[in-house]
Amino acid sequence: MSPHSPPGSTRQVLLDSAKRLLWKHGYEAMSPRRILAESGAGQGSLYHHFPGKAALAAAALEEVAAEMTEAMDALFEGVPEPLAAVHRFLDIPFDPLKGCRLGRLANEAAVADPETADPALRAPLDRFFAAARTRIADALDRAAAEGRLHPGQDREMLATTMLAAVQGGFVLSRIHQDPASMRQAVAGAHLLLDSVTREPGP
Repeated sequence: MSPHSPPGSTRQVLLDSAKRLLWKHGYEAMSPRRILAESGAGQGSLYHHFPGKAALAAAALEEVAAEMTEAMDALFEGVPEPLAAVHRFLDIPFDPLKGCRLGRLANEAAVADPETADPALRAPLDRFFAAARTRIADALDRAAAEGRLHPGQDREMLATTMLAAVQGGFVLSRIHQDPASMRQAVAGAHLLLDSVTREPGP
């Protein structure tokens, strides 16, 4: 993964513009013309710094994945009590109607289609969501070791469900144009976590 370019450099301006466009419009609608209009960069700048749109998008998604992973790590490391950390993850103040910066790309052919997907576009998504699931599962493992979960819980399954609740909340909120779907999905995840939680022993 390459480091960020110097702030204000044409390369970084192109990357920042691509990050905004990918979040707002997705990969397929992110044309070179739109990139140049969003960035204000001159003609030829895109191809001076990147071989093409796919390379720019891949580099932008690498930065997005790194930013989201850093924020997630800070959240879990900042809350020592593991179950509280998972609840806090569920309560991150998302904007449901904007969608997840990475998850909203999962249905695009260039990212998800097994025959046409570009591995460089898919890799940042794979890496972030695997890291998120692992972070949640590790917190649940710590909670189980502390006797805070009822015996026999499948922590990997629970972690996947927590992550799916958030991503599903984004999808339903965008379909219905109603943030209530995210609130309901997250509330259900909180209830599930509460249902497998034991009170601390004496």
